[in-house]
Amino acid sequence: MTARRSTAANRSVRRVSGGRSARPRERREMIVAAAAELFHTKGFRATRIEDIGAAVGMTGPALYRHFESKEALLTELLERYWQRAAHDTRVARQGRTPRETLRLMMRAAVTHVVDDGPLVATARTQLAHLPPAARRRIERRHRAIVDQWVDGILAVRDDVDAEEARVIAIGISAMVTAAAQEPISSREKIIERLTRMAMAALFAR
Repeated sequence: MTARRSTAANRSVRRVSGGRSARPRERREMIVAAAAELFHTKGFRATRIEDIGAAVGMTGPALYRHFESKEALLTELLERYWQRAAHDTRVARQGRTPRETLRLMMRAAVTHVVDDGPLVATARTQLAHLPPAARRRIERRHRAIVDQWVDGILAVRDDVDAEEARVIAIGISAMVTAAAQEPISSREKIIERLTRMAMAALFAR
């Protein structure tokens, strides 16, 4: 079986040979992808700027031309994650029925986890390392998205209140994130499987 780590982000990390010759925008993308992987596997504190630079064929000092600090790099990572999550949620809410809307939201969330596992894991575990202002901004975005999930759940479950719907949303999110780490042979297969599993859990009584 092939591991699910053959994602766009991880392909960027592997383009080490292009680190010096890549254009500035490409370098920045490579740095972001490498940082997501390293923050996920080593943790924010244990990862040095030099480690990130080495992963993309750059020196540590050269990396500072793109990001002023490790905290700034983490901030951009988390901003990207929540921007995509917000966009995917808005698109999914165009479903024709409440149940279809919820399924589209679930599939979008599952796809994000499958395609960008290290980024998703970093967004969920490294928030405490952000500067206070950035952390508050990210927390507001997180709450706004969870609120939309709560609304979606309440639209299809009349047997739960808002607090219970929030617990359900957070629990299913954690379940999907953990399950997506397993090796797979087909991206589409795991997306469909996890979406079905999450929807089944959502309607479990």
